[in-house]
Amino acid sequence: MAQYKHDRFFKFYIQSLYKTKGDTLQNIQVRNDEDLEIDLMFMRRESIEWQQENLGLFDLVMQEHPTIIIEHYSAYLEETDIHKSITRKNLYWTQKQKELVENAKAQLETSRERLSKQAKQQIENQNPFTWILTVNCSEKLLRASGAQTAAELGVGVYKLTEILRMGIVVITELVDEPDTIWLKMLGNQESAKNAFQSIKQLSPERREKNDIISACIKYCVYLQNIPTNNLAPEEEDFMKTMEEIDAWYEAEMNKAKSEGKLEGKIESANTIIRVKFGNEVLTPQIVSQLQKLNANQLDDLMVKMLSWQQLQQMEEWLSASENA
Repeated sequence: MAQYKHDRFFKFYIQSLYKTKGDTLQNIQVRNDEDLEIDLMFMRRESIEWQQENLGLFDLVMQEHPTIIIEHYSAYLEETDIHKSITRKNLYWTQKQKELVENAKAQLETSRERLSKQAKQQIENQNPFTWILTVNCSEKLLRASGAQTAAELGVGVYKLTEILRMGIVVITELVDEPDTIWLKMLGNQESAKNAFQSIKQLSPERREKNDIISACIKYCVYLQNIPTNNLAPEEEDFMKTMEEIDAWYEAEMNKAKSEGKLEGKIESANTIIRVKFGNEVLTPQIVSQLQKLNANQLDDLMVKMLSWQQLQQMEEWLSASENA
């Protein structure tokens, strides 16, 4: 469970990163109690994007099990947080397992037939593994919870006793390297700043880079709509980081535009389209239509993109420009 009321960024973030690699559910109620909601659950798909979009340590964490619960804590992890994570998972799985077994038996000819090993394994694959992503955690709590360093995953990653099916990622302990930047974006203000500096250096062709920029901008807009006196201290700090990211993005767009180079304007238009509608929108036809536009048309397109909400609006405008 997110540690403060308005912590939605990690949901935007993980859903943006992993939308090509699996399915996510959020705010799963296991009892009629907000404190017992499961924040986010990820169901992995077999997808070529696991090879094409390498997210380093985050990918290794997300491939721990076919079904994963992700809990995010924006400050120090407390003992009660671990207890609640265990309770949420157990309440969820008790009901879910019952449903899965009943559905599997209903497909058999008689209720007396036993489930096959394959059917049992399919059910077990839906018994989630929980990853707790926390900005920090005391050594005392790690010892008390029986956490052991996950040697195969590296420094800062721990697993609890096997029966709990749970692990802890302590973001402040992660080594500063390209493999960890995607997890470090979920750290404290300084960690997020440094990670974003690395992310923005990546190729503009990388889908995950553009989606994360979009997620950051969306979260910044979300926080801006919350009265300042309702923001938690962590949110105020994070808001500053999000505003810096938003300002960088705006500056990048203005820079390409002010250079007056057609190539720069085409790249700016490509970036805005990726952030607004997704990388997959840039089909060969769209790319070809953009390359045929002159400087004034590209300027007009980028201004209109700020107000368009539907992909169809852009497609109609490009078609009209092509036929003009």
